[in-house]
Amino acid sequence: RAWVDPEASGRYVVTPGVKVHLSSLARAALLRRHPILLQGPTSSGKTSLVEYLAERTGHRFMRINNHEHTDLQEYLGSYVTDANGQLSFQEGALVQAVRRGYWIVLDELNLAPSDVLEALNRLLDDNRELFVPELQETITPHPHFMLFATQNPPGATYGGRKVLSKAFRNRFMEIHVGDIPDDELRIILNKRCAIAPSYCAKLVEVMRELQRRRQASRAFAGKDGFITARDLFRWANRQSNGYDDLAADGFRVLGERLRSDEEREALKVVLVKILKAQPMEEAALYAAAEEDALKARLDEAAGAAAARAA
Repeated sequence: RAWVDPEASGRYVVTPGVKVHLSSLARAALLRRHPILLQGPTSSGKTSLVEYLAERTGHRFMRINNHEHTDLQEYLGSYVTDANGQLSFQEGALVQAVRRGYWIVLDELNLAPSDVLEALNRLLDDNRELFVPELQETITPHPHFMLFATQNPPGATYGGRKVLSKAFRNRFMEIHVGDIPDDELRIILNKRCAIAPSYCAKLVEVMRELQRRRQASRAFAGKDGFITARDLFRWANRQSNGYDDLAADGFRVLGERLRSDEEREALKVVLVKILKAQPMEEAALYAAAEEDALKARLDEAAGAAAARAA
């Protein structure tokens, strides 16, 4: 693939901190001696760093999102019925990447089941081979193939993450990716979501206050339980008009996954305090959202009807 400028698409914002991480990742990838494991908190941009570098260097990018129930077939493939009713083997993402020289990221690797990790052993060894039992075939990686993995730190903060064995981790070159600094997060929000700098500052302030409350209270486990940087982008993309709307949109984005009344009330308090917004009533918030959605659908239908009539 030809070289492209990833920043031209507007999907990436390269801040000074991002440049430091990209430099470390590029040096590690250039050595091509080991797979690379990026460890850091959620929403710190680990996967995006690899995707950016792959685009920058003209490599095809793939990813597998791991979870407790990830099936090995997603990695290696399985037999499926084709259009003619014949069984054929459909290669999984890892097999495709190994054969064709793609760059692949195994996201949240420490959530993957043990059988998935065991299947990777041969590829991570010095021999660097991938055995596909269904095909009884051993594949030697394409010269351009690169394997990356990401993980959040294991422990109470990120539930369900296992501690990868030292022997397994020693097969990787590890790079630590920290939280995005507040000043850079404000810049990224401003450039990616096209919202006012004053709104960006308030969104980041809300996030930090919620994280402080999460860490200080035994009732809430993990500092990111209320909000992550990924949530900020969802919030910012709603293009709120005024601080009351900003607070209401923030509650709709963040409150939907909070299970207890205590958490939802704490979220309201923080939003009203920092954004200096009017007190919020949940019933009114969702009624207004439904009304806006209905109006948007009606406008869309009217536009489509007018287009057909023309």
